This record gives sequence, C-alpha cells and structure tokens, in this order.
Amino acid sequence: MTSFYELEAPTTWAEPPARYSFSSLQAIDACPRKWQLLHSEWGEHGRFPQRPHPKALEGTIVHEAIELLVRALGKRGLPSITSPAFREAVAEIDFWGHFAREVEKWNARLARHPRSGPFFVLRTPPRELANRAIRLFREQYTPLDAAPQAKASTSGESGPVDPMALLDQRGAVSEIDVSHPELPFHGVIDLVELVDGGVQVVDFKTGKQKEEHELQLQLYGVLWWRRTGVRPSRLAIQYLNQRRELRVGEADLVAAERRLEESIADAGRLLARTPAEARPGKDCGYCPARARCGAGWRAYQASLGRPRAGTTDLEVTVGVAPSPNGFVGEAGGREVNVVYDAAVGQHLPALEAGASLRLLDVVVRDEGKTFEVRPWTEVYGVPEEA
Repeated sequence: MTSFYELEAPTTWAEPPARYSFSSLQAIDACPRKWQLLHSEWGEHGRFPQRPHPKALEGTIVHEAIELLVRALGKRGLPSITSPAFREAVAEIDFWGHFAREVEKWNARLARHPRSGPFFVLRTPPRELANRAIRLFREQYTPLDAAPQAKASTSGESGPVDPMALLDQRGAVSEIDVSHPELPFHGVIDLVELVDGGVQVVDFKTGKQKEEHELQLQLYGVLWWRRTGVRPSRLAIQYLNQRRELRVGEADLVAAERRLEESIADAGRLLARTPAEARPGKDCGYCPARARCGAGWRAYQASLGRPRAGTTDLEVTVGVAPSPNGFVGEAGGREVNVVYDAAVGQHLPALEAGASLRLLDVVVRDEGKTFEVRPWTEVYGVPEEA
C-alpha cells in the first residue's frame, strides 16, 4: 500500500460543505487550496493527518476553556467570581476536568499520527494549563452581575422546536444551532434574549476586538430573522471586559444576507477546481499541508534564511544513490548531507538519485551543512511538476 508520504495528491478530493459556517467561509476565502487539502481523503486517512505543535495545542486548550466558561457565565448574567452563580457555571462545564480530558484526547490523536515522536506530546500538567487559563481570565473578566438570562442550553433544539416560541417561553435561549431556510449556512448562537420588547442576539468573544466579529454577528441576526420571522432589534458582542451593542435595521440584515449569498457562491466556485486556487501568504509556514502545495511551499521557503541550528523544513534533491544511513544532496543551490539511522531509513519513501524530497522538522547539524532525519521527521516525495 502506498504510504501517506508517497501520495502526490488526495485519493478523494473534498466536496464543498453541505452547510457552511462563518469559520468555514473564512477559511476557504483565506486559502481555498488549504481547506481542500485538509478536508480531502488521503489513503487510509479520512482527512489530512495534522500534527499541531504542543505549544499551539496548549494555547487552544486554554482558549477553549475560557470560551466555555464565558458562555456559561453569560447565561447567568456574568456574575462575580465569588458568587454561587459563578461556581455553578464552573461546575456545569466541569472546568477543571476539561484540561485533563483535552490533554488525553490530543495525546492519543498525536500518537496515531504517521510520524509521532517525543517532540509531539503534551507534557504540561493539566493543572498548570488550568492555572494559566484562570490567570488570563482574571486579567480581563469584568462581571456585570446582571439578572440570569438563559436557564439551560438549547443546543440541538433548532429542528422541530420553534426557536421563537422557546424564547417567548423562557425569555432567553443559549447555544442554539440555527440554519438558514434557503441558503446552506448555519451557526450556533451563544445567546438570544428578549430586551425591552425586542430580540437581542449576543455573541461571546474571549480575544481582542476584530472587525470580523461584527460581520459574524450580523449573519447570526440574519439566521434568527429568517428562521423565526422576527428581526432582531439589537446585536451585542460580549468580550471579557466590555460589551459592544449594535442597533441593526432591516437594510443592514438584507445587505449582510446578500454578502453571505455571494460568499457561498464564491466558495463553491473556488472548490469546484482540483486542486483549488492557492493563496500564498505569511501563514504558509504554519499550514499542515504546506509540503503538498507547491505555490505555498515556494513562498514559505523564500521567506526562510539559511538554518544553522534547531529544526527546519527543507527541500532537497538526492544527488547520488543513498546509503543505508544517508545521502549527499542539493538544497537551495548548495551541497548538503542528509543523514539518518538505518531503522529510520527503512520507513522513508523510495530514494534514488534525482528524486526531490520535502523534509519537515528535520534537525540542523554543522551550522546547516548536515540535516538529520529523525523518526518524527516528515519526508514527502515531490512530484516533478510541484
């Protein structure tokens, strides 16, 4: 069976999503090819097997915990840290247990990667991640001590249940998945509440203010309007330390819906090609599929200086027939040595003089004259046209 690293393209290209979300539309617009490569089938892998760096994963785990906590607190009117309502929110989401569960989940996922290794294991204790989250939260959180809003999550109740009837009954609903009745688009709205006789849609955010937050909230207003027939009179973005309220008229929502329709059409058109258009930029070096995107790889490599220590990504052409422990090759117009243990060499793609390889997380030796392939180094064969 052809190994994942010898596959030059997906075995089955990804189809456009049956339903888009705000984040998927953003991802497709940023780089259609990245979305397509990551969501396509690669041999035995249902999707491109990603291997995030542990430090990035730790940040994700901490951020997700804060998001979960803020949503639970938002339903309770953002109570003070010492209040019973705050403790109730912490218990509802099992805040402390979140970190152990996520560390265990990600370590199991990383271990299943074709090139797992000691550098790709989460080693920070869950309690330390929890303390990190608490510190970040305390630095920014501003309690409102408002009246409790939604009594319980209504996730999954947007099908047979009428969201507006539920809102009239409860006064507020939270975490409700709403789909547009005509466009293939949906979103999970954090909170919808009745305020001064009108409907207010609230989205909770834990990071810095961004223009895209307002765009996303407008689309959630469109979803509620088209799903229930009741147009929201207010939109609100609740950050940890402040709240932005937006008055919204029918013309605003109609314009947002028109932009949404155009975005969906653009996404479908972009993903109709295989491979889809690549949009190289500063983030190409962080793309999990960078070795399988010629345009992105070239842009990324052009931004790198000559590596002299640590680990790096490198494209190399085999100069002479390899030995069991390495070969002499050419990289960036200069001669380099590529070395590896015999046991590592047995798992590399077929090597012969003239073959091109892309090495990810290869170890730099001798100030950049030698590169060592370790068990966790990803070694991709490169087709001639890439």
